[in-house]
Amino acid sequence: MALVFRLLAASTLLGALACSSPDDGPPSNDVPDFTGTLAEQPSANPPAANSNGGSAPTPGTDVTGGDTETLPDPVLVPSTPSGTGGSPAAAGGAGGAPAAGGAPAEGGAPAAGGAPPVVNPPAVAPPSGLPVAPGAGGIAQPSGPATNLRVLNWAGFRSAVSYNLDDTNQTQIDHFDELMALNVKFTFYLWTNKTNEIANPVWGRALAAGHELGNHTRSHRPSGAAGLDQDTDDGERDIEQRFNTTVFTMASPNGAPDYVNIASTRYLINRGTNGGQVAPNDGTNPFSVPTFIPAQGAQASAFNTLVDQGRTNGTWHTVLVHGFLLNGNPVNGEFRPVEIGQFTQAVNYTKSFGDVWIDTVVDVASYWRGQIAFSNGQRTPNGDSTTFAWTLPAHFPPGKFLRVTVDGGTLTQDGTPLVWNDHGYYEIALDHSPVILSP
Repeated sequence: MALVFRLLAASTLLGALACSSPDDGPPSNDVPDFTGTLAEQPSANPPAANSNGGSAPTPGTDVTGGDTETLPDPVLVPSTPSGTGGSPAAAGGAGGAPAAGGAPAEGGAPAAGGAPPVVNPPAVAPPSGLPVAPGAGGIAQPSGPATNLRVLNWAGFRSAVSYNLDDTNQTQIDHFDELMALNVKFTFYLWTNKTNEIANPVWGRALAAGHELGNHTRSHRPSGAAGLDQDTDDGERDIEQRFNTTVFTMASPNGAPDYVNIASTRYLINRGTNGGQVAPNDGTNPFSVPTFIPAQGAQASAFNTLVDQGRTNGTWHTVLVHGFLLNGNPVNGEFRPVEIGQFTQAVNYTKSFGDVWIDTVVDVASYWRGQIAFSNGQRTPNGDSTTFAWTLPAHFPPGKFLRVTVDGGTLTQDGTPLVWNDHGYYEIALDHSPVILSP
């Protein structure tokens, strides 16, 4: 009888164990919780080649040293995933949760009882916004010693041009679609108390398309007039309030020298009216940048001559047009207008080379002044490595980059290796000093 009782008890115990679930007990601390979704890592692939062709970029300025400066600690740039994230894929799929009892899929959550996956930080591939440099690409990453860091002049282009249109003139509005069809970036310097013209929607369209709106003051007052500084501030406020944008450059009304000092406390660049071109790392006053103003009715050849000079000398020049002729005549007193057909021919001539950087004043000027700041910065050897630090000038826009090359080694910024672009350069973020070159 006792034996039967013991057998019944054992049978009952085995049945209870067989019906129990693992979830009845406390959770294991060996299995990490995973409640998020998986996002694609940034791509390290270089941008596609430019179809314009042209020669490969040549090295520019050799950075050899500068004054010692005290700089703030660098700020880490958060990596931005190129994918949008979302739910994991079906069990066992790439990037999804693992199949039951199996190893995690690549980039997915770990299987129960396993260690979480190790995710290495991606190399930095910054969205510089600079146009792809000319050439077919395919340039091998330098493999020599970690020496000879050089800035490429004009982002790897042979020269640079910025087309400016001053005064918020009616003929600019009339020919706006033809200007946009050229598919280049313009800088429009707005005279803001021209009530009818400033209210036209074309300026907002221009801003949305990536063109620059700069300050040409509210009232366009001449040299010696009272209240020039206030009128400058009023023009800036008009633009910022109407278009919800930040103004970084201005153009002196009539080229008046009074605006040089006014601009120096407010802007990155002030464009004047004197002729001339700007070379990399030269001594041009950034608050009296020269420009070319064609004669009334000038032919395309007059513009083209300047482009040829710029390509020969490796310089940047700005071209200033106030408006366009109507049936061969000026409209509303616009200063030195030209035929729209001659202007479009000239712009297309510049585009035809494929090695001239055509962009807004703020973008080209940021590169020019950024290169000067970098070249004059602090160079600090530390064993086999060298740290390059710099200080940007006041009123410098955020998110701007330089293109550099080296003989070899690894170039890092914010502790992350930079990506080589096979058009012949690395890109460094100017608002994230320093960069480190190491073997």
